[in-house]
Amino acid sequence: MNNKYTLRFLFFLLTLFVVQTSTAQLYSNGAISTGTTATNGTIAPVNYSWSEVPSNFANTLEANSTIGISGFFNTAATTNFRLADDFTVPSGASWDITDFSFYCYQTGYTGTIPPVDVLRVQIFSGDPATGGTLVAGDMITNIYDIANSGEAFVYRTSNTLIPTPSPVGTTRKVWKIRGNITTSLGPGVYWLVFQVHAANDASIFFPAVTVLGSRGAAAANAKQLTVSTSTWGTVVDLGNPATAPDFPQDIPFLINENTLSIQENNLQASISVHPNPLKNFAFISNTSSAQINSAEILDLNGRLIKKDLVVDSQITVSNLQTGMYLLKLITDKGIVIKKIIKE
Repeated sequence: MNNKYTLRFLFFLLTLFVVQTSTAQLYSNGAISTGTTATNGTIAPVNYSWSEVPSNFANTLEANSTIGISGFFNTAATTNFRLADDFTVPSGASWDITDFSFYCYQTGYTGTIPPVDVLRVQIFSGDPATGGTLVAGDMITNIYDIANSGEAFVYRTSNTLIPTPSPVGTTRKVWKIRGNITTSLGPGVYWLVFQVHAANDASIFFPAVTVLGSRGAAAANAKQLTVSTSTWGTVVDLGNPATAPDFPQDIPFLINENTLSIQENNLQASISVHPNPLKNFAFISNTSSAQINSAEILDLNGRLIKKDLVVDSQITVSNLQTGMYLLKLITDKGIVIKKIIKE
C-alpha cells in the first residue's frame, strides 16, 4: 500500500474516534433557536426553526446587527480567529467529558454535510486572555468527529423587523459539529477555546446565544482571539443604530459525557469488513441480530461519495479512487462506522 495512505491512516486513528456513540448532555451554554415563526411572520421550512438576530422589543429602534462571529483559520494563516467562553463545574461535582458540540454556518453553503474539516479545542482553568492554565487539548490536533456531526435544523437569519426590515433567508444553514476530547474536570470555572477550518478554506461563522427580546445577557463574556496579533477582545454586538450601547454575547456549545451501552459496543464489534485494503468489493461479516439496511461511503472530510444497498453481504467499490474512506452502515439497531482502504 502506498506510504501516503499509511501515514494518513495513522493520523486518522490518532485524531478521530469515528465510532458513533451515545452521549448524555452535561451542560449547555445557551440556545440559538428562536422558534418557527420570524418576527415578520415568516414560517420556517418544515422541520426547521429560525435563529433570528434579536431586537430589544422595549425599544423598537434598536436591534442587534451581528449575524455570526468568526472562529476559523485559513490554510495561508492570513485569517486566524479563536473563540472562547466559560463554564462552571459545580461544587462537589466531577465531569467525565468525552466531547463538545458547537454551532456554525457558512453563508451560501449548499452541501449535505457540515462545511468544516478541522476542529481544535482547548480547555483552560481560568481565563486564557489573562494567563489561564491549559488543562486539556491543543491547537494542533484535529478532533472533528465526522460521524456524529450534522444539521442543527436551524437557519440563522438577520433581524426581520427592525430597524430596517430584512427578508428571512435560508442561506445560513446551521450545523452542529462535534469534537471528541476526553478529560475529567473537578469543581471550578473553566474556559473553552476553539476554532475550525472550512473544507473549502473559506469563512465559518458562529451564531451567538440567541433569545428573542434580549440583545445580550449582563453576564455574557465570550471572547475572540486574533491570533496574528495575540489580541483578545470581548465579543459584543454593536447594534443598530450606531449610538446603541454595546451588548456582550455568549457562544452556544454543549458538553457531553459518553453513555455508550454494552449493546452498542457489541454491535460495533460484531460487524466487520474484509478484505481491507480492498479492490472491487467490500464483504461484510455480521454476527449480530442487526439488519443492515443501507450503506454510505464518505471521504475523510465526511463528504458523501456514494450510497449503496448491501447485496449478499457485499458492496461494490470498484469505481472508488485509491485512498481511505469511511464506510457507514445503517442498521435497525444503530449506525456502525468502519475505516476502509481502496487499493
